[in-house]
Amino acid sequence: MQIDRRRFKRHQLELPIKFRIYLPSRPDTSSTFLSAQLNDLSQTGMRIMTNIVQSGSLHIFHPDPTTPEQAHLEIEVPDGEQTLTLIGRVVWYDQNTEEHPYSFRAGIAFVDIGSEDQKRIQSLIKREQSTPSPASSDPSSPASSD
Repeated sequence: MQIDRRRFKRHQLELPIKFRIYLPSRPDTSSTFLSAQLNDLSQTGMRIMTNIVQSGSLHIFHPDPTTPEQAHLEIEVPDGEQTLTLIGRVVWYDQNTEEHPYSFRAGIAFVDIGSEDQKRIQSLIKREQSTPSPASSDPSSPASSD
């Protein structure tokens, strides 16, 4: 039996996001913004789905070959009029075995998240969970197996 050690509940959210990979000591060597999908979100982290885990010598999980430093991700989450920008480090990643348009999934722990960003995360979770998905609002669509 696997024990869930998370302090905060993960909330299922599916939103398109963008991220870029960079080294904290050399933020000027970042990748371009890459597409992904937010899969779940909490106060301390998120899971994303993506098709790209490496850009040049920067990899989302492994240290850069020129340094033992682990890359960080700058993640842009759409939040109404503004974009919520979060910094995180990948704590795990693997190949997606589920039928999904994305090849990889990754667990991200936020780094130095401030109270204002935490409030915006809570607001985003509440807003997204109170908005019915198109499938759930259509009585003729089959129930989801997720």
